[in-house]
Amino acid sequence: MFLEEIRLAILLIGAAIAAYTDLKKGLIYNSITYPMIALGAIFLLVDLISTNNIFLIAIPLFIFLFTYALYFTGKLGGGDVKFLVAMALLLPFYRQQPFMLSALLIASLSSAFLISAITLFKFFMMKNRPKIKIDSNLLKTLALGVAILVYLAVFSLFGTLSLLAIIVLCIPLFFSLMFLALRTYIQGCFFLQWVSIDALEEDEIVAKEYLEKGAAEKLGLSLKGIITEKDKERLKKLGIARVPVYRNLPPFAPFLLFGIIVAALVPDFFIKLFVP
Repeated sequence: MFLEEIRLAILLIGAAIAAYTDLKKGLIYNSITYPMIALGAIFLLVDLISTNNIFLIAIPLFIFLFTYALYFTGKLGGGDVKFLVAMALLLPFYRQQPFMLSALLIASLSSAFLISAITLFKFFMMKNRPKIKIDSNLLKTLALGVAILVYLAVFSLFGTLSLLAIIVLCIPLFFSLMFLALRTYIQGCFFLQWVSIDALEEDEIVAKEYLEKGAAEKLGLSLKGIITEKDKERLKKLGIARVPVYRNLPPFAPFLLFGIIVAALVPDFFIKLFVP
């Protein structure tokens, strides 16, 4: 790819600034992501002209569609989406290795492990934590955990996954599944806030499970997990004064920075892990 080292430097600088603002303010500003997207588009154009490889367009397009779906359902912040699109434009590959796959895998696994472990520790250390009941969410998570274990065992038997891959995957997965099983309790204890309509921020993540029965459908939030300006007007018409939202969620940008650094140092991380 054209000028790989310069592209990596731009990505590292952008990731460092994004990690700082995400930790301090819980935001990744457009002033960070938009210049990165613009530079990435220029570099992509040069790559297309020099290589005639149309596949290079498919990568940022797929990343945009996938991350936007996560954003729309309230699983990912808008700033994270823009940063990941910028990353896909700037440096999907590095030294002929799938750089973005490695960076995202490292960021996802490290965030899953650290955030889940810390939050679970805080939850179980609470004096007045809510009583845990066996519900459908817990049973579904248990079934998912069993399915993942069977999946990993089968691939391990056939030699598709190395012992290193199983260790690297299983530890974060264990904590993530525990978090997922107790998600409703944890989110209710640490992240749930009830705010007035006027106090709602842009693209607020709504806690749909705490809305009045049928309110989510009336608002068109069956799939959507964020509240827009139009949704605010609908809420007012429905006579809803306060809305349950999730705030102060753990930042993802610092883990992206960590993933980018590790992937830059070990460009073939993904290949080492998954290619026998």
